[in-house]
This record gives sequence, structure tokens and C-alpha cells, in this order.
Amino acid sequence: MPDEQREDPPREPEELQPEGGKPAKGALSVADAVAEEEGTPGTRQQQYFVGRLEPFFDGATLLLYGAVGLLLIVVALAALAYALFSIPRNLADGVPTTLTNLLSELLLVLILVEIIRTIMTFITTRTSSVRPFLTVAIISSVRRILSVGAELSLKDLKGDDFNHAIIELVVEGGLILIVALALFLVSRREGG
Repeated sequence: MPDEQREDPPREPEELQPEGGKPAKGALSVADAVAEEEGTPGTRQQQYFVGRLEPFFDGATLLLYGAVGLLLIVVALAALAYALFSIPRNLADGVPTTLTNLLSELLLVLILVEIIRTIMTFITTRTSSVRPFLTVAIISSVRRILSVGAELSLKDLKGDDFNHAIIELVVEGGLILIVALALFLVSRREGG
């Protein structure tokens, strides 16, 4: 039998191989095939190294989210206190101005609370969603519309100032419609 020559395994013609000169899926090493099936790139050693570092980065991310969340709670409480303590000072400008300023400040607090809730959701479930950010965008636009609307009703704007205010109202209203549509589509996709 030594006279028999070993036959090489049949190779795919070059035109059947994927671009980039990489071998077809059947010609992958075992480690590469396992990594490809699991959706994790790299060899076993690389996956092991990443697996060892992952808990460190998860812990650091959790710590940073927690610190940012605590700071946002402090900022939200400070904004709420400012809104409440500014009522007497704003009353000198009249009740409509006081109510407009209070509503604007409360909407800012609501934005901060929504961001804090997003952080809490990430910390507890380790998942994130675009939904809270779309909600914050809508609240921000409503806040700006209320500010511009109050400015239009409380001040006698004329000429370019009036035109700029109307354009801003239209743009903010259009933004709310677009973000509301995006929120609807995201909610349907996420099943909520």
C-alpha cells in the first residue's frame, strides 16, 4: 500500500468560494465553525479572553449607570424644588407667566424622571429600548411649544419675531408627529 498515493480532499473551484479568498463554510476549522454558529467572532482563546473581561466591563457599566442615575435624581429634585420656590417670585409677573414657567419646569422634571426610569430599566433587565428617548423627545417638544405659545400670548410679537415663533411652533408640531409615528412603530415592533 505504500505505492498508493494519498488523495487530497476535493476542493471547491475558486469561482464557488466566497469573495475575499476565505474558504466556504464547510472548510472552516472547528473553532471557527463553533464561533460562527454561536454568533461570536474569534477563536476559542479570543472568546475566553473576552469572556474573562466581560464581567469587569458589565460591572463598570452598571456602576456608571448607577452614578448617573443618582446624579439625575439629585438634579430632578433640585429642578422640582426650584420650580416650587420660584412660584412666589414669578407671581409678580402675573398668574399666566407663573403657570407657564411652572409647567415648563415640571416638564423638565418629567424628562429627567423618564431618563432615570430608562436607567433603572437597563440596570434591572440589562436591556434598553428607544421608546423612552422618543417619549423624552415628545415631552421636550411639548415643553418648547408651551414656552413659545406663552410668549406669543403674553408678549405682543410683531414682524420677524412673530414669524420665527410661528415657524418654531410648526416645526415642533411636525417633530411631535414624526416622533409619535416612530413611537407607534417601535411599540408595534417590540410588541407593546
